[in-house]
Amino acid sequence: MNDKDLLRQLRDQLADIQATTHDTLEPSANRKIEEAIQDLDLIIENLSSEEVNYKTKALEILGRGISYIPSIMRLIKFISENSDNLPM
Repeated sequence: MNDKDLLRQLRDQLADIQATTHDTLEPSANRKIEEAIQDLDLIIENLSSEEVNYKTKALEILGRGISYIPSIMRLIKFISENSDNLPM
């Protein structure tokens, strides 16, 4: 799988999360997730350009999108606070 396929998969998964949580999120959170999806679309369209940092930008966009989903943020917070006690 090449980078473009991975970015498309990332975009599709974020869109699936948005569709699944659409009714439970605040309208502003839905808008932010939609903006993240649109930003990923732009990266995918311009992947062949000279943009060197597209992977970093894609991860930043994903982080912005996910940060508006409260249950995922609670999970991330729990893991970060309890990482020393989690089995590896």
